[in-house]
Amino acid sequence: MHGNMEIVFSLAGRLHVLLRREINRIVDVEWFCSNAVYAGEVIRLARNAHSNEMDILAARIEEVHPLLPRIERQAEPASAEPEAKYVKTLR
Repeated sequence: MHGNMEIVFSLAGRLHVLLRREINRIVDVEWFCSNAVYAGEVIRLARNAHSNEMDILAARIEEVHPLLPRIERQAEPASAEPEAKYVKTLR
């Protein structure tokens, strides 16, 4: 659990920098790591900024933050047919 909190802290720091740069909002990184309600609101704020990088960070934080509820993600179905690389001979 201690290792996860270090990861959450570093991801929250990156999110803090992006939020300040993109929408001029400052968040408390330590409070983000220790309070699930605050973390959820910051993640909601990041997702509403419509930034691809913040969306990726928010998803990663949701995966590793030990206080946030786990979100079940469905795996993509495997294709029935393998993709053909070559249709005809090379020469």
